Amino acid sequence: MKKLAFLFVLFLPFILSSNAFSDDSFDKPEAYQEKIRTLGFLLESIIDVSERISATQKILQGPSGLGREKRLREEIGELSIKLRGMEESFEQLATDVDLLAFKEKKKATVDWNQELQELLGPVLREVKKMTSHPRELEKLRGKIDVYRIQMEVTRRAIENLSLIQSHAKNPKLIASLNDLMEMWQNRHLEINTQMGIAIQRLENRLEKKRPISETIQELLQMFFKSRGRNLFVALFAFGIVWVLLHYLHKLIRTFSPFHKKGRSYYVRIFDMLYMVLTIVVSILVLLGVLYSFGDWVLLSLAVIFILGVGWASKQALPKFWGQVTLMLNFGSVREGEVVIYRGIPFEMSRINIYSELVNKKLGDGIVRLHIKDLLGLRSRPPFENEPWFPSECGDWVRLNDGTYGKVTAQTPDLVEIELIGGAGKTYKTTDYLTQSPVNLSSGFRIPVTFGIDYGHQAIITQDIPNIFEQSITEGLVACGYADSIVKIAVQFKEAGLSSLDVVVLADFNKKAASRYTILERTINRLCVDACNHNHWVIPFQQVTLHMAESTAKNS
Repeated sequence: MKKLAFLFVLFLPFILSSNAFSDDSFDKPEAYQEKIRTLGFLLESIIDVSERISATQKILQGPSGLGREKRLREEIGELSIKLRGMEESFEQLATDVDLLAFKEKKKATVDWNQELQELLGPVLREVKKMTSHPRELEKLRGKIDVYRIQMEVTRRAIENLSLIQSHAKNPKLIASLNDLMEMWQNRHLEINTQMGIAIQRLENRLEKKRPISETIQELLQMFFKSRGRNLFVALFAFGIVWVLLHYLHKLIRTFSPFHKKGRSYYVRIFDMLYMVLTIVVSILVLLGVLYSFGDWVLLSLAVIFILGVGWASKQALPKFWGQVTLMLNFGSVREGEVVIYRGIPFEMSRINIYSELVNKKLGDGIVRLHIKDLLGLRSRPPFENEPWFPSECGDWVRLNDGTYGKVTAQTPDLVEIELIGGAGKTYKTTDYLTQSPVNLSSGFRIPVTFGIDYGHQAIITQDIPNIFEQSITEGLVACGYADSIVKIAVQFKEAGLSSLDVVVLADFNKKAASRYTILERTINRLCVDACNHNHWVIPFQQVTLHMAESTAKNS
């Protein structure tokens, strides 16, 4: 009978691989017969192992076991473990249910202290639960690979023993070889049976495997039915408490007589403590909701997150203290003072979590900064008639790079200038300031230097400047600039290398700001007209070359 069982188990993997025990085939009577036959062979293996345990125990208790107690006990332990595995496999195959549900799960252990274990335990168990199916499949595949290797080893051992038996002549040797052959055949039978069971389990798990879309959908449904609902309610309660406390603080600032007097030192302390209280109460409400639902996984994650934020904040404690001093208005930047930000002066309008810097000459002129961005800045009290910016929209300006035009837009980031003819030119605000803009819209002066020949040296200091002044004034009035002229003055400047120079100092008001280049050219033209009218010679620059004569000696 054992020979027949051995031959059947030898071909058991091929029988199981044909899906003879799939769920759909259990409706056929032959499927039950195959399963019963497999159970029968497994039962024979169980009986055989039990008999071997009993025989080994007898040897251990008898006189023949003297000196071999340790090895015999180890053998009994190994056989007992194998017997328990076979019995579980028999029960699993016979009932076709998952027996793990009746086993008490071992408590997850980590290397941290007990408090941290209790905190992380629910999270780790949830992760293990979510990954149980793929881990079980991988474990079964690993078992099958090991069984196949062991099957090959036992097959070769049986073949080698058969060859030795065919050539053995000694009866005692033949008897020993027969015993050894029976042991290896039993081992081969046990391994083959275990491999068949593992293959059947793997096939059953693979048949029950669902598409990834269904798995994700089921996980989402389970999440939103339990933890998703708990998380939503907790976050909703957190938001409601946060908004209510924030609105209450707004009412306090509106109706409190202390707040109406301004943001004094004590008012700032109250506002800061109220902000801390808002954060603490909102977090406690979130944790309380999760605790009331008994959702230890989300509660553990929330506590871990809060502890992580607290631990990270420890490194930022000096910066945090700097921010506190700023909010209390006794730091390096204070409300109502001037602070230079990106090279531009701003008034520190309000210091809070998000602070406001104001410069009314730059469009809306509001820059919002997080309080941490104020840590490296310094402020000072404003001076009387503080110059907030060198120009305004609509002003005419001249820059160091020769640009001349009308400012059409200026913001904390960009300044746009409309050139003569309608073209536009844009500068970064910081680059615009480095060009040292000259604002012509509040009045300006055009200096023009003009040279007269040395032949008129006798009248250059008095007569010529007076005639120039009269001619230029009359000429500008004739050109329609009478209401733009502030003062025209002509003075002798210097005796140059090839001319006697006079300087024309023409002052104009803001009405002529858009005519700067035209006026500059007009003044030069009027100077030439005055020279022509009075027959004054305009010299040109003379260059004298002195050439040294050299004598060449004839060799």
